[in-house]
Amino acid sequence: MASDQPGLRKRMQLEAKRIFHQHEQLDAFYAMAAEAMNGSDARLAREAFSHLRDALVAHFEVEERTHFPAIHGLSPATDSRLAGLVREHGEFREQLARLEEALIVSDLATATRELEALARALSAHEKVEEELFQASTGAS
Repeated sequence: MASDQPGLRKRMQLEAKRIFHQHEQLDAFYAMAAEAMNGSDARLAREAFSHLRDALVAHFEVEERTHFPAIHGLSPATDSRLAGLVREHGEFREQLARLEEALIVSDLATATRELEALARALSAHEKVEEELFQASTGAS
């Protein structure tokens, strides 16, 4: 139970703030990538995408290795939801690979569609993560 681990709960409340901030940073990387893909310079689009991809992959790894196990420790009943989030991370990695393939061949129209789909899915995903953090730590 969360009440049996007050130290972990307190640390995760701080981590929740960090995750929310990272989600905002990821939104900024998305905006830069979207703007670059709306232009006609495929090289700039690839560079902007690289920043987004690298930040997302690093973010996923921190969540999977650190945050999700801690949430499980606070709230074991979240296992199925956490497994779903990890599964979605895999799907996002696949979307990133498709997006990168489109950029490699300078297909900005396809890349833009893939990026928009990724952004919609990530937005819903982030809401679930944030709700889990709040529920497991008692933060509001």
